[in-house]
Amino acid sequence: MSGSSSMRRAIVAPTSSYASVVAGQSRASAPSGSDSHQNISGANRFTPGSSTFSSKQPQAVPNVASFPLPPYLKQSAYAERLAQHAKTQQAKSPSFNSLPTPPSSLPLSGRLPPAHRGLAYDVVEIAPVEEDSISPLPSRWNDADKCHGIELTHAGLEVKFAGPHKSSENDAAAVRSDHSIPPQCGIFYYECTILSEAKESLIAIGFSTSKPPMTRLPGWEPESWGYHGDDGNAFSCHAPGKAYGPLFASGDIIGCGINFKNNTAFFTKNGTHLGIAFREIKGKLYPSVGMKKAGERVRANFGQEPFCYDIEGYVKEEKANIYKDVNQTHSALLQPNLDESALIQALISSYLAHDGYVETARAFARDVQKESQALATSGTLGSRQLLDIKEDQDAINRQKIRTAILDGDVDKALKLTKAYYPEVFNDNEMTYFRLKCRKLVEMIGVVSEASTRTTNYANDNLKQNQDEPMEDVFGREMDIDDHSSGDGQWERMDVEEDEGIAQVKAPLDAAVKYAQDLRIEFQADKRPEIRKALEESFSLVAYQDPKNSTLSHLFDDDGRIAVAEELNSAILVSLGKSSVAPLERLVQQATALIQELSEDGGTGAFVNVNSDFLKTCNF
Repeated sequence: MSGSSSMRRAIVAPTSSYASVVAGQSRASAPSGSDSHQNISGANRFTPGSSTFSSKQPQAVPNVASFPLPPYLKQSAYAERLAQHAKTQQAKSPSFNSLPTPPSSLPLSGRLPPAHRGLAYDVVEIAPVEEDSISPLPSRWNDADKCHGIELTHAGLEVKFAGPHKSSENDAAAVRSDHSIPPQCGIFYYECTILSEAKESLIAIGFSTSKPPMTRLPGWEPESWGYHGDDGNAFSCHAPGKAYGPLFASGDIIGCGINFKNNTAFFTKNGTHLGIAFREIKGKLYPSVGMKKAGERVRANFGQEPFCYDIEGYVKEEKANIYKDVNQTHSALLQPNLDESALIQALISSYLAHDGYVETARAFARDVQKESQALATSGTLGSRQLLDIKEDQDAINRQKIRTAILDGDVDKALKLTKAYYPEVFNDNEMTYFRLKCRKLVEMIGVVSEASTRTTNYANDNLKQNQDEPMEDVFGREMDIDDHSSGDGQWERMDVEEDEGIAQVKAPLDAAVKYAQDLRIEFQADKRPEIRKALEESFSLVAYQDPKNSTLSHLFDDDGRIAVAEELNSAILVSLGKSSVAPLERLVQQATALIQELSEDGGTGAFVNVNSDFLKTCNF
């Protein structure tokens, strides 16, 4: 057995010295023997604002939106905004400072990264803001916003009135939630289970603003609303109670819902809807419960568990009513000279041509023309001519460039762009820079895949040899000192291991050399977005498995799509054409208007352009 094979190990790239090379430091010679194969899980990392690498590994940042959304909100526009808000907060976290915005997601002028292949979004009619003003859902009771007699247990979900900390018989003990209810969610719902009940108890469930004192039951003070279990009455803002629903007691599950579309509130009991309790509610509202007798206990469910009441069905019904109104709106308001079918066909045709899907556009135009002739309809695409050859050729060229980027071949995309549109990068230096950064990401992705293949192969061989009986390796009737028949297998493994290392080293050397050149090319550019993008791209070198690191998002297909869309738009502008297809502009406008309509919980809160329409399309 050869000495180099005396210890079998997983093959990893000797990368600890490469990171310093990218930063401009001299590369030390790799030590011989097994020490030359370093596991870089604790390897070097580029430090922001420095030309050296620190020895600290980038750390993952906890998800600030750890509370799971209730199922009835998971497909809502509010859920998407909340996720984006959490991502923004994560990027601002101190432990995330070294991981800046990826090159592919650096914002264009008023342009957001596309959510799927094809369409890209511009938020129009709304001025850009630093941060989306969206708040999280209530998730528990608030330790800092309760009466002194209230005790919270079970992660803040269970409320117990421990004692009579009251100054008069009219006083009680109440508690509010940790967060106010965001109107952008459209409908909010929570439930409370009555766990125990004292004699002649009085429990109230409802909501209030932050103003009412916590020594009063919900509904007994201005800006407070509540459903009381002792008499079944609904109390609103200090007004006398009105008959509303049945009494409730121990074991009952009482739900409270707010519909911001019409500013009403309703309650449920054991899964049964009791009807609208309050109208014209307003203010910044918090879920609230109150009790009057010691020993009373209530456990809340803000979505941590399935609800007793079918709130999902309620939301779907509300949404269906909104879409019924939408579908009754005539498209003539958008384009008076086209009927609805003709308008849709025109939008699709222009989108296909704009984004370079030439053959699809031709086939679509032919089908529409045939349909028009068969139905003898007027004002459709049947009377329109197919794309002219010059426009076709531009579309073909742009599609070649797009395909190259989406396939990860940035070099080919750069070559084609310079051949077909040699002037485009003169006016779009940031697009050129992002393409260059994307190339480094693709090169490191190739290294990562090669390293994974060789590591898996080595581990499989090691496991196979460990599982084989000794006689299968050394042969029958063989002395332990006789290596004549065993060496062949080990030597073959030596050769295969060396070949595996070579398969990793070659692309890694190329990636490091390219990173050095990229650093030199842009070292004089001090713009923050340039520095941050370079730092993040260089940080990839510090990982043994970049695709499973805190920078794994750089390898997402969205990164390729964003760069491809940006370059396609730049080319169109250089040709004197619009950078956005009419269909894209329509989506942008609809998205902006819907978000505006949802701010106060109006009908816009029930419409999600992305999940309701775009995710059902295959582009």
